[in-house]
Amino acid sequence: MIEYYPQQLSISAINREFQGLDLIDEDEVQRLQDVEDKKKRGKGAPKKAKSAGKHWQSYRLSLFC
Repeated sequence: MIEYYPQQLSISAINREFQGLDLIDEDEVQRLQDVEDKKKRGKGAPKKAKSAGKHWQSYRLSLFC
């Protein structure tokens, strides 16, 4: 089944294969810039919880109280 689909090429894969080319993936540069801008505005991804159980315990308590 895997052989049915052709191998997909990306700019990062080409850069890894041919290291002297130094091609720039404009979509990736734009995505990284957007992520940085969102973080500056406080709209980025939330930080990971330090302990997995703490959040769920408080959530369950709020449901049953």
